[in-house]
Amino acid sequence: MMPQQPADGQARTPVVVARIGREQRIFPVGMQIRVGRDPTLELVSINPLVSRDTHGLIVSDEKGATYIDRSRRGTFLDGKRLRGPLRITESVTLRLGDPATGEELGITPPLSSTELEHNRDRRLRRGRARMAVIVAAGAAVSGGIAAVILTTVGSPSASGRPPQGSTLPASALQHAEASTVRLLQGSQSSYTGWGSGTIIAPDGLILTNAHVAQPQAAGLAVAIGEPGSQLEQDPPYLTVELTTGPSSPVKAAYRARPVAVDGYLDLAVVQIYATSGGTPVNGKSLHLPYLALGNDAAVQLDQPVTVLGFPGVADSDSISVTSGVISTFVPDPLRHVLDPRFELETTARLAHGNSGGAAVSNAGQLIGVPSLEVTGEGGDLSWRLRSVTEARTLIAAARDGAAYHSKYLVQRTGAERSGGAGIGASQHGACAGGTSVAPSASAVFGADFSGVPSGLDLALLVELPDGSPVTDSTDGLPQLAAKSGSGCFAIQVSAEQLGLGSMPSGTYHIQLYGGPSLAPIGTATSVTVGA
Repeated sequence: MMPQQPADGQARTPVVVARIGREQRIFPVGMQIRVGRDPTLELVSINPLVSRDTHGLIVSDEKGATYIDRSRRGTFLDGKRLRGPLRITESVTLRLGDPATGEELGITPPLSSTELEHNRDRRLRRGRARMAVIVAAGAAVSGGIAAVILTTVGSPSASGRPPQGSTLPASALQHAEASTVRLLQGSQSSYTGWGSGTIIAPDGLILTNAHVAQPQAAGLAVAIGEPGSQLEQDPPYLTVELTTGPSSPVKAAYRARPVAVDGYLDLAVVQIYATSGGTPVNGKSLHLPYLALGNDAAVQLDQPVTVLGFPGVADSDSISVTSGVISTFVPDPLRHVLDPRFELETTARLAHGNSGGAAVSNAGQLIGVPSLEVTGEGGDLSWRLRSVTEARTLIAAARDGAAYHSKYLVQRTGAERSGGAGIGASQHGACAGGTSVAPSASAVFGADFSGVPSGLDLALLVELPDGSPVTDSTDGLPQLAAKSGSGCFAIQVSAEQLGLGSMPSGTYHIQLYGGPSLAPIGTATSVTVGA
């Protein structure tokens, strides 16, 4: 490529221009640019949606740049999640961690202004051609499309009226709004995050997500595939903010603390115990509005559902309401819970901050707890509700003042051991403790284990030379439940998965984790690819 020519005729060296938030930096062509929250990286964010380690990697050559996502939460372009390396030949703006509220990452490749404009115009011409086909085809069926949108998606509402497409009676909606709260992780003046919750008893019992109420809860690490040491710290308490009327901002009223938590189910029951200023209160004197639990075993596909909560994307202190239908039932991907209705998938739109809120049937009963967003092939999004059936045991323990113990995960005994880990061209070589392989299209990484109780959850961390972890299709660490007391946990990693032609040369780190909190078993092992 010819160097860019400024007006004064002096040749300028091509550079990559990158912007994270409001900070812009310039990098030479060929330099690897790591993006994340670690202050030692080249581009550093403080946004909690961005991965601590390398969220993404930017590499460049004289013809453009390439962005490679390395995160669990994902990177988004125009609202769609990247499913592989993104080749960049014009300026782009990406979102890290969330398609709407994630940190902005701007990238301009090392091309001249003429080349950038040419590439942009070429893309727009292709886009206009595609749009003409879509509009022409859509004109014949626009009525049908509109009907589907109105009955399955709905528009956000904060007015006290049911959202478009909802069939929930207005009186039931008003009661559901009064029963839905915002939960701040800490005090109103110093909180680390927030979620939503639903009052389920007049004495101040509130149902929410474990990752809102107690992020360090045992089992949550397994549920999301992340070592417990990397989870957020538990807040000192939760500030409970109540709605004050349609379209009105919430107001801090109480403090609450967890009384029954199941990290694997990502469910928690918290109890109001004081005013927002810290003065103790007697729950029996509260008489708060609350939602009754519905029978989600009777829920049918295409059944309407209304979702209430406080998503950050709404940029509002008022409650948001969306509507949709139940689109499918999702079993537990790790098969610890046998109920085929472990999760309810809905078309109602959710976002960060909705977690722990209310999913309400047309009878005005609570049937699900908004828990997570799942990105499918092509960037399609689906939203999941945790079934209230899974919460009933926690709620019973909280009401009785009894200790709750999760029945789903096997506990560690203290006898677990790992003799080491290795790398090889095959599983045998990796499990035999191989220390290096030549660069190739793939490699196998493995760690042996012994003294493990049957059914114990294991996870394998393989850290690439750039510090980013290898993740599975769920964006978490690869996991399995041990079938015997000893063995070897091995995974194959291909360069194609990483968006590269061959496995990166350098030092890799392997660590085995196990148990409900995915704590280390043994010590980390270093292996190499290359000479």
